[in-house]
Amino acid sequence: MRFTTTTSIDPSHRADGDLYVMFHGYGNDEFEMVRILRAIDPDADYMSFRGPIHREYLGGNAWYDDTSADSLIQERCSALGDDIVDMLDSTLMHNKRIIPVGFSQGGYLAYRLLAEHPDVFDAAVLMSPAFHDTALADADSEAGIEESLVAEEVTDTKPRVFLGYGELDLRIPAAQQQGIAASLSRFADLDAHVYPGMRHEVCPQELDDIKHFLGL
Repeated sequence: MRFTTTTSIDPSHRADGDLYVMFHGYGNDEFEMVRILRAIDPDADYMSFRGPIHREYLGGNAWYDDTSADSLIQERCSALGDDIVDMLDSTLMHNKRIIPVGFSQGGYLAYRLLAEHPDVFDAAVLMSPAFHDTALADADSEAGIEESLVAEEVTDTKPRVFLGYGELDLRIPAAQQQGIAASLSRFADLDAHVYPGMRHEVCPQELDDIKHFLGL
């Protein structure tokens, strides 16, 4: 698959420094995440990806058709994640701490990357992510529990994950919000936040909390 990205990597930065791999929300583009990252760490190295689905009449882009069945969305994001990990497997990236960052649809893609490739990523920042892993949403599901333990089986330490939602977010159903939190709690060191008065967006307090989470 061909990806469109905007990238900023300073060769003078430490070889083992952070690299943010970023995924925008529905109807936006790769520059949405650049704007957010600049508010968090203006000097950061990053690769920001554009969703492969272009909205012909409304403009903007998407990672998947959110009217599709959850199983198809999960399959699509898994395939996208595999291609992105292959792309990141270069000499330039090998020593860096790679952190996926995503908003909404892009947050779900970032989650799939972490869940399926825990050996590649040390941490993740998920802002108002969607969630389409129906098996994982059921805390009593044997299949869900088995898949949720992938990271624990592959890595010695749990990846750290920031998870943020707005208290008034009506775009992501409560069941999805609860499902991703339950899934992450099984295999990640979860730092979860709910922001009063915030809708499906980001707010200054969330940006400050992300800075603290990243140690900035």
